[in-house]
Amino acid sequence: MIINNIKTLIDVRKNPISMKYGFSKSFLSKRTSDLGIKYTHIPELGIESDKRQSLNSFEDYQDLFANYEDTTLKRNIKSIEKVYDILMQDRRIALTCFEADRNYCHGYRVVNCINNLYPNEFEMQHL
Repeated sequence: MIINNIKTLIDVRKNPISMKYGFSKSFLSKRTSDLGIKYTHIPELGIESDKRQSLNSFEDYQDLFANYEDTTLKRNIKSIEKVYDILMQDRRIALTCFEADRNYCHGYRVVNCINNLYPNEFEMQHL
């Protein structure tokens, strides 16, 4: 995040806890603050844990994300607009994701939704 001049880290996980060291909300919030990076949690854009329990294939993920785009994202346009407003204010933001591959990342769907609402206003880079 430092190398990419990130100003705000936006956590779009429903439950910002992790078994992976350093990915829990309290840790991320403290560390980003220490580095002069703001931390914002927007749980409305997360996916319920029970919906992630039986994901065994790429197709399972595609079904999950299709449902996510049709339900969660459409119901939470105000939260999408909040992410966009932070982007417009800070210009350099990052969305928290545990997934290394954006094909398995719901944050990527958040970015696509913003791109559809506000086309050609920013460039996304997967870090």
